[in-house]
Amino acid sequence: MSATIHDYLKELSKNLSDLPKEEKEAILEEIEMHLNEKLMELEKEGYHENEATSKMLREFKTPYSLSQDYLQEYDYKDQRKIPNAPFFLLNLGMMGLAMLVLPILDARFDSSSLARISLGVPMLLCGIITLFFIKRKDYHISKFIKAAPYFLLSLFFPVSLLFFWIAANQNDGIVMFSLYYMLIYWLLLVVYYVIMRIGSRNL
Repeated sequence: MSATIHDYLKELSKNLSDLPKEEKEAILEEIEMHLNEKLMELEKEGYHENEATSKMLREFKTPYSLSQDYLQEYDYKDQRKIPNAPFFLLNLGMMGLAMLVLPILDARFDSSSLARISLGVPMLLCGIITLFFIKRKDYHISKFIKAAPYFLLSLFFPVSLLFFWIAANQNDGIVMFSLYYMLIYWLLLVVYYVIMRIGSRNL
């Protein structure tokens, strides 16, 4: 395989990174075989290897353009599927984070705080465990993993600050329980974000 074809396939592989590993490898193998066959045909017509390679790649789609065709086809097939159980469990984890932000409003630890934590922690754990065991990233999970970090930074973090401000104003000063709990909550956001990044790289 010439260096130019190798570079083409390498670039195509990067552009297909959202596809499952098995499907991406099958596509790369198919394209490599097609390119080599075309290269042999051009060489039989009298072109030197470098000339044949240049002509072939000029007439072939760019790695980006070709990858978009495959990604659109894959997304179309996956969009027709009903979201699977891992997708719902990942969303359950985000709902757990939403539940766990509420105790920041409380002036002190009470039964309502305990109830919210008791509900939120298992929900969050469902999302975290799911991230470690996802083996195949489909359309819905891909969209979730791409969107979730933005929710953590643009929604959950500002909301925690807002709730702390409300608690401080309602009680004429900083509420130590709310302050300590908010710091722990921020740590949970960081942990969930890191685990989500690790989980997405394993797909």
